[in-house]
Amino acid sequence: MKVTLVAKTEFLPPAHIPWEPEGCGGDDLHEMAGRLCYLSWNRPNPKTATNEAYLRNIIRQGHLSVLEHSSATFLIEDVSRSLTLELIRHRHLSYSQVSQRYCDESEAEVVYPPAADYEEAMAIAEVQDLAREAYQAIVENLRAKGLPRKQAREAARAVLPNATATKLVVTGNMRAWRDMLGKRYHVAADAEIRALATELLRQLRDIAPHSFADFPEEPFS
Repeated sequence: MKVTLVAKTEFLPPAHIPWEPEGCGGDDLHEMAGRLCYLSWNRPNPKTATNEAYLRNIIRQGHLSVLEHSSATFLIEDVSRSLTLELIRHRHLSYSQVSQRYCDESEAEVVYPPAADYEEAMAIAEVQDLAREAYQAIVENLRAKGLPRKQAREAARAVLPNATATKLVVTGNMRAWRDMLGKRYHVAADAEIRALATELLRQLRDIAPHSFADFPEEPFS
């Protein structure tokens, strides 16, 4: 699994607003949006005078709409199709994924589930080899019958296992990422998607630390 941050919101502090950001990037934008609602630029409440304290209070009260103003985009590679079938249930994230209709999957890699030891991995690899052979045979047969390449691959993908590797780009605002992590950064989640959630949280903390400060160091239980 490889997770690469490829885009994030850049905050450009308005010069005409009488408020000094702390240099927290996306977190500054969240604070500015929240303070705009009450025009509380002078930080009148000592308990919420810092960005960290302000966002902690915002999150505690459930006023998460201000977290929708900044976003992060990740390139996610070498995950299974099984994982993406779960990931796309998070409908407030946006996805662009490798198309099995257009792309040749005859040499597709396999992603082994974390629980698989050597014996299970060998069994999965054997099934994957059989699937590749069947995939190639179906594509060749349908092409010989005159079907366009896209339609041949469209039909042949039916034999590909859930363990087939894929790549995708995913974008979400910070509220959407929090929602995803709240469900997948959990001991009861599928092991592969939990590993993805753990890495996403690590990188999101780098760009908006105070928006994810309430998440524990270990997955929820």
